[in-house]
Formats: sequence, structure tokens, C-alpha cells
Amino acid sequence: MYYSYVMGIDNRIMELASQGFDIQNDGDNFMVSFPEEKSDVWEGFITKYLELGYWNEYLTNDRVVFLFRLEAGIKRYEVYDYENNEVLALCEKLCECKFESIRAMLVGNHFYKKVLE
Repeated sequence: MYYSYVMGIDNRIMELASQGFDIQNDGDNFMVSFPEEKSDVWEGFITKYLELGYWNEYLTNDRVVFLFRLEAGIKRYEVYDYENNEVLALCEKLCECKFESIRAMLVGNHFYKKVLE
């Protein structure tokens, strides 16, 4: 399974449940799980609704895929071993905060922490 924690998306995300996505409410946010073969569906959906200056990431078996909505359009990164200085710098710039590492940023989220441990 692949996993994504989603903020800033409305209930339209629930339409993905009929396509094999497991979507759980977490306050105003969503915890999403989906099979590998649905990653293209996920990327199509999330990039359609990402606002300028925001990103979404999803965890796979061997990497983290980041999708950023920047002025130039969608920028996609595949990060292995939680190491990518460009991605870390973009996350820090967009949320105006500092992270020890990509892994530390992810395990700071209770959903990802359960998945990663």
C-alpha cells in the first residue's frame, strides 16, 4: 500500500473511495491509503487540487514521491532514503519552517509515524 496525508482538500477526495482508495477523516484533513496501481490516479487527482505554493507527498515501499505546485507548474520528485536537499529546502521555504530531515518531517505526522515504524 501507498500512503498520503492530505491537507487543504475538500470532500471531493471521497470520490476516490469508489476506485479502491481507503480514505479516513482526520479533522479537516485526510489519511489516504491506496494500492500501487492507483498511483497515477492519485497523482492526477492531487495535482488537480493542489494550490500554488503547496505540496503533497506519498509514501511507497521504497521512496517518497513529492508533488509541488510552483509558479512554473507541478514539480515531481522521487526521494530515496529520505535524502534530497532540494526537496527539503522547498518544503522549508513553502512552510517557512526548518526540519532536521525529510524523515523527521514525515514522522512528525502521526499517520506517517505509524506507517514508518
